Amino acid sequence: MKLHRDRLRRIVPYALAGAAGAFLFRTAMQFDFQRRADTLGPDFWPQLVLVLLLVVCVCEILRIAFANRPDAAGGVLEDIAGGTGTATAEELPEPAPLHPWKLLAGMAATLGYVALVASTGFALTTAAYLAAFLYIGGYRRHRVIAALSVGGALLLMFIFMKLVYVSLPIGSGPFAQFTILLMKLMGIR
Repeated sequence: MKLHRDRLRRIVPYALAGAAGAFLFRTAMQFDFQRRADTLGPDFWPQLVLVLLLVVCVCEILRIAFANRPDAAGGVLEDIAGGTGTATAEELPEPAPLHPWKLLAGMAATLGYVALVASTGFALTTAAYLAAFLYIGGYRRHRVIAALSVGGALLLMFIFMKLVYVSLPIGSGPFAQFTILLMKLMGIR
């Protein structure tokens, strides 16, 4: 009986995640939009992610239910739900030092990003945001920060606008002209 109860306890997180995924998939099936020929709609990516979530949940439920050994290694959701961890106080690593100013600076950068992205456009604002986070995190190699922030912003812009078909803010005035130039150079319509 204990074995059955233990397996059920381990299945519950996956069943809950799967149920939430099924509900969200049903919601994503009801997106109202105008379909364009030869393009993926805004419903494709959420549905794909949710199908993958459902597949993982079903596979984990079946693995737990039919495992030969009751003490088989647990999955991520089991570890989170069960709070696993058997280390003693002597075995635990030293906690990392706290830096509340870094937290506040990160929050300020995020608020600044949200406030500016509509007027300065996604590409420039995201590049500045990535650079700010690298700098706040303690990285000080300025050429690397510049390359990562500009490259990261352009990569995200390409993925969202060209592959996923998400409309991103282009900004206003000269920022919009700059974003449109970037879009032309990257082959984004």
